[in-house]
Amino acid sequence: MSGARSKLALFLCGCYVVALGAHTGEESVADHHEAEYYVAAVYEHPSILSLNPLALISRQEALELMNQNLDIYEQQVMTAAQKDVQIIVFPEDGIHGFNFTRTSIYPFLDFMPSPQVVRWNPCLEPHRFNDTESLTL
Repeated sequence: MSGARSKLALFLCGCYVVALGAHTGEESVADHHEAEYYVAAVYEHPSILSLNPLALISRQEALELMNQNLDIYEQQVMTAAQKDVQIIVFPEDGIHGFNFTRTSIYPFLDFMPSPQVVRWNPCLEPHRFNDTESLTL
């Protein structure tokens, strides 16, 4: 995992923590209703997709396609942060694409253990499972 992707994963985890209001001793703006608005952004681009979503590709090829889209997302997050954006929305299928079959989507998926069986936070333990690369990119 590159340093940039590691920073993005930490940034996104940090956004989640901030959204929950779990600051380290700081008062949350949302708690006091001081701000009547926040700065949001919506981003969409022509995703880099598999040439044939019906064809089965390797896990490595799927990760490479997703990484290319995540690199673009990372650039956009940095640009948005420079403009004081507090929340950014990306398209639902923007990382991996769409129009897959049950078989052809498989290389794009990450294993998610049942929360009733395993207590796991991918932000805190990114390497606990060896087939969760896209959660920690």
